Amino acid sequence: MTPTAATITALVVAASTLAIAWIVAARPQVTGASLLSMVGGVTGIAMLTGGLALLLGQPAAELQPVQLALAAPVGAATKGFQPNELSAPADYPFTIEFSNDDVTGGVGVQHNVVITQEKTVDPTGAIAVGTPITGPNQVAVPLSGLAQGSYYFFCEFHPTTMTGKLTVAGPPPASGAPAGPVITAQNLTFSPTSLDLPPGQPTTLTFDNEDAGVLHNIQFFSDADYTTSVYKGPDVTGVASSDYQLPALDAGKTYYFHCDYHPTTMQGTITVAKGGGGSSPSGAASGASTGPSG
Repeated sequence: MTPTAATITALVVAASTLAIAWIVAARPQVTGASLLSMVGGVTGIAMLTGGLALLLGQPAAELQPVQLALAAPVGAATKGFQPNELSAPADYPFTIEFSNDDVTGGVGVQHNVVITQEKTVDPTGAIAVGTPITGPNQVAVPLSGLAQGSYYFFCEFHPTTMTGKLTVAGPPPASGAPAGPVITAQNLTFSPTSLDLPPGQPTTLTFDNEDAGVLHNIQFFSDADYTTSVYKGPDVTGVASSDYQLPALDAGKTYYFHCDYHPTTMQGTITVAKGGGGSSPSGAASGASTGPSG
């Protein structure tokens, strides 16, 4: 029973007890039967009130946050957003965590994110217009629930080269349940350090940062030298978590990930199935991790 339900029950039972006691006391003669009736009445009211309080006092289901990571890499004015496709649940609020990493020649470049219903480069009538930021910087672009369908996004300052598609479909995440594989950061290590994923389809990955007050993220690369990024997740200060939307990965390839703030101690790999009979869409840890100490 919640504190609210308990309070409701106590108040109603107390009031009912006083009322019944007053009625019994007002009788010319108080008999054992009268006292028994009083006890029975109080007990019945307590049971009825407790049931009603449980129904009325249930806490509202907690909304699971949906965060989509979007980045402007170095040279984004010509290379475009990374990734250029996002997906979100229908009729459910979500936030685009936009990271502007574009610093060219030592000078930060200004970018933003504009979300529209039609494929256009005109911000007039846009669903949302993100605050322009100069790299390196980050900004959140919150959106209320959108109806199922296809939407588009672009940078107001580079509208012809920085464009992308937002697909809104499917149910919201189940309360308390991760949508896919989970990578945990704890004691400056990742766990697990290896994942198996299916090819050719996006994956929702939950990043759980258990290091209190410590800033971590995960960036994913297509090469072991960590030079070609395929996805950069937003920063998370522990203790907190965030959902990452990994793009579709190529069959049979190995991808690499690390924390941008602790790149030598927090590393891992993703093995993508060769196609046909691969891993489940949710992914699986391919081995236990002990991880290096920080």
